[in-house]
Amino acid sequence: MSSASATELLRAVFYVTAGLLLYAWLIYPMVLAILPARRGKTNRDSDKTPEPFPSVSIIVAAYNEAGVIEAKIRRFLADNYPGISEMLIVSDGSTDGTVEIASRFTGDRVRLLAESIHRGKGTALARAVPRARGEILVFTDATSVFAPQALTELVRPFADQRVGLVTGKVRVEGSAIAGLYRRYEEAIEHFEELGGVISTAHGCVYAMRRSLWCQHDPRLTNDFFHPILVNLRGFDVAVSRDAVCTEDYSPDPKIQFRRQSRMVALASFVYFKYLPVLVCARKWRSLFILTSHKLMRWLTVPCLALLAIATVCLAGDGMIYRAALGGEVFFISMVIAGALVEHFGARSRLNRLTFVTEFVTLNWAGTLGLWEFFRGQLPITWETTTAPIHAAASATPEQAA
Repeated sequence: MSSASATELLRAVFYVTAGLLLYAWLIYPMVLAILPARRGKTNRDSDKTPEPFPSVSIIVAAYNEAGVIEAKIRRFLADNYPGISEMLIVSDGSTDGTVEIASRFTGDRVRLLAESIHRGKGTALARAVPRARGEILVFTDATSVFAPQALTELVRPFADQRVGLVTGKVRVEGSAIAGLYRRYEEAIEHFEELGGVISTAHGCVYAMRRSLWCQHDPRLTNDFFHPILVNLRGFDVAVSRDAVCTEDYSPDPKIQFRRQSRMVALASFVYFKYLPVLVCARKWRSLFILTSHKLMRWLTVPCLALLAIATVCLAGDGMIYRAALGGEVFFISMVIAGALVEHFGARSRLNRLTFVTEFVTLNWAGTLGLWEFFRGQLPITWETTTAPIHAAASATPEQAA
């Protein structure tokens, strides 16, 4: 390859990767903001209240959650939801006393299914849902803490018969990136919801109509698959910002890295499995949101790496490349500084310096998750990331699955 051809190739790489990064993190939210709403009045603005409130079944898949399961059950029993409610706990092969603790509360409102083998969350949910008695299925994690009235607010939007799934709001504590990232995501969710479509539900706080549930491949991670299922069946997804759930961010970066990688691997499986189904069903808005919000994000680190290589090689060819190189050097310096802060345990004093480091780390985990999917390595089972719970406590979906 001639020198001129190599330079042209590097320029193409520079502009394409820069464009992809700008689109994924900046332009996509701007495009969402100008897209027309699917209907004039959004689900979020509905002031309807179900009369009466439907019965609900709260489904909790638990694996070695002895440290938090009692608090989870007690909070449920103390909740003043205005309708009939029950909690189904599936112990997915727990070996730490989760079953013994949960069994002390079993009765008409709390039921326990104890699996002897650790098979994964999808299998655990598939076992529980057919036994649920509620009209609305509520999915949550053992470590998640519902705010007062969260359950009531989560169910309220179902007064609109067009709504098939409702997801709540998550507050994450203990991370520089988690809180900022969540606020950024909430802004994007606001615009996605205007079309009745969101990229994913929050696995710790979302609900769907029991009538829309179907048995499916357990590798189809539920919080990513269920919004797709609901849209394919002609229903909308709503976001209840008053249904607040709090999660603790694990201080162990290795646990968070593995968790993020696992989530992206499973989400990639859902995305590529349902890509042709969504095309056949002409669900263009779903395709646009899933591709822009998820797939493009998973490519962030490869794009950053290619952009850095192209910028270094082109640094002598113009001011724009030298300016880009300066920005990249500053970015890398922030990553290194954040890594040093984490290494020397100074997060409490210099927490903001770790933001860029966590951003790169979690996006790197996403890239590895995508790679694991293409390698055919799907982590069906999960490991607990328990942190102490707060003291205050065309083709049908079934045919494609």
